[in-house]
Amino acid sequence: MPHVNLTTIQPVELLEALKSHQFLAPYHLTFCCDQDGGMPRYKSRFTVCGSPHQYHFCTHSCMLALEDAVGRAVAGNRPVVFQCSVGLLNFAVPLRAGDIPFTCLIGGGVRDKSIDLARMESLAAADGMDAFALLAEIEELPVATVEEVEEVARKVQELVPSLLARNLHSQIFEKTMQRLTAISGISTGIDTAESVCDLMTLISETLGVLFDISKIAVLIPQNGPTSPYTVKGIWGLQRDLGTISGPKALGMFPRDRAGSVVLQEDECRSIFPDLEVSHATCLRLTSGQAVHGILVLFDASIPPREELLVSLVTGKAATQLARMREKDKYTSEIAQARELLTMFSALSRTESKDQLNEQILGMAADLVDATCGSLMFIDESGSQLKIESALGMNLHLAQSMVVQVGTGIAGKVAASGNPLLVNDIEKDRRVGTPNRPRFKTKSFVSIPIKLREDTIGVLNLSDKKNQGIFTDADLKILITFTDHASIMIERALSIERADILEQLSITDHLTGLYNRRFLKRRMEEELARSIRHNLNLTVMLIDLDHFKIYNDLCGHLAGDRALKRTAKILSETARQMDVVTRFGGEEFCIILPGTSKKESIFVAERIRREIEGEDFPHEDNLPLGRLTASIGIASFPEDGSTEASLVKAADVALYRAKSDGRNRVIIAGNSVDDHEQISRFKTALNLP
Repeated sequence: MPHVNLTTIQPVELLEALKSHQFLAPYHLTFCCDQDGGMPRYKSRFTVCGSPHQYHFCTHSCMLALEDAVGRAVAGNRPVVFQCSVGLLNFAVPLRAGDIPFTCLIGGGVRDKSIDLARMESLAAADGMDAFALLAEIEELPVATVEEVEEVARKVQELVPSLLARNLHSQIFEKTMQRLTAISGISTGIDTAESVCDLMTLISETLGVLFDISKIAVLIPQNGPTSPYTVKGIWGLQRDLGTISGPKALGMFPRDRAGSVVLQEDECRSIFPDLEVSHATCLRLTSGQAVHGILVLFDASIPPREELLVSLVTGKAATQLARMREKDKYTSEIAQARELLTMFSALSRTESKDQLNEQILGMAADLVDATCGSLMFIDESGSQLKIESALGMNLHLAQSMVVQVGTGIAGKVAASGNPLLVNDIEKDRRVGTPNRPRFKTKSFVSIPIKLREDTIGVLNLSDKKNQGIFTDADLKILITFTDHASIMIERALSIERADILEQLSITDHLTGLYNRRFLKRRMEEELARSIRHNLNLTVMLIDLDHFKIYNDLCGHLAGDRALKRTAKILSETARQMDVVTRFGGEEFCIILPGTSKKESIFVAERIRREIEGEDFPHEDNLPLGRLTASIGIASFPEDGSTEASLVKAADVALYRAKSDGRNRVIIAGNSVDDHEQISRFKTALNLP
């Protein structure tokens, strides 16, 4: 019996050398040793009828036959050929193995030419199997006679010493050096791989070819080591193998276990239910403390001698993955920075508060791929949040919803001033509330909008496009965005307040028309434009006749109402391009850009008739029996070229209208009787 030192030569290595011989090709080989009467130490996944993956019909009696054969082979120090209960032929060859008392090489997986159908039917009935299916499987096995199996066993017993005589250690060392040289050459390719796909292709080819591994998959975390892992077949498997949870992926490795981990069949079935494998070796792809992925080698065991070589490959792969992650992170940060700058630039050009709110919500949603959200602001009382902009929901419906500060999710964020990131609204103890039907996912994020230290609103986002959860990276980018957006909001509020103040400063509070201050500024602008483009410009002064008497007779409230109604008539009668102002008291002024005197008469007469025809309360007590208006007209360039000169000319014309009997239109700077000229204009224009 040869002395084989299996403490330095691994059984797997000796098996590999044996399997290279053609006469052993039909057989399944494994080592086992009888240790304290127990079952084989190296039996691993072998049974007498073959591997469980191939032969599911092995029974307890098969194992008893194996134990008996090993015992007889060791006791008699000779090869033993035996038949299991199914009728398959097997052999046990005893070997010396250093400090291990006895070691046997077991070979099996062939059948006798004749099949005992009665025994098979009995076996199928006892184990509840389909006899025809069992027969079909057994018929597929290689055929051998007892004599042929005995000859194979004898050759094996003779072969082992010859293998050792040819210095198996040297062969193993040479093969190891060949693999090391190959790995060294491949290292450059690993270091220069530009994508995860390219890297995994190279790694799978290296492990598959150098170490004869038939099936390899890689698990890549989607967003950090605790996030779900995407499972990809990279060698001998279909490409897409689904996903598994982060805890399940990390659970393959015990906390106190370093290096590789071997999963047995039941564990493989639990983690990879769609794969039919007998076992798997799992290797973490780590760089420092970071886990960048997990390699899974199915139906493969890595001998200790080869673990170092495999670790060289996986270590290089992990380092390159780390570089890729850093590069992707840097590229992503640069892209995000550019995107933020583009967004900030767009926001800075937006002055409308409503448009700004809509843009802020839309941009924030784009940053984190959210499909639903709202932008809420605290009202003036400081007690309520109201939605100003909505995404994924009708705005009018959203604006009908009011949240009290301090209650609900958004209300608590507004009260605390702290952001809230939730992965599962129903499980998070900070929230612990049922998910609402309108939301597709249970993850959301709420960010306070602050002006300096004061919270003025809340940004809410939910329902990622990929149905995923919001991450710390999402929260970080949103905080950066809202910090800048709050500055734009403050700017918009300042512009709005300035516009309100400006509007108040140029608006008459009683009539809502522009006031004399605005008239002066606008007149100067229109004069400059008229001079520049050689255009006409007409100014019209309108004064209510006997208004003081009307005010005294009817009271100031009635007078104010009359002024408001007159302002309304002027606004509705004047053209869209005309500028209507209250000049003071009962006097109004209209600027008519690009309008000659002749053209202005039509507008003036229409205004005069509208006022004359308006039914003012108690106007029948006035001297003319009605509340009427007198109008003076002056035009650029013939009556003046400055604001003051034009207004003065129109005022003189208005004075003449009053002097000539009121309720009429007078044109400035005419030597002909104005009433006669107006009559001619009215006739030419077909005015009554």
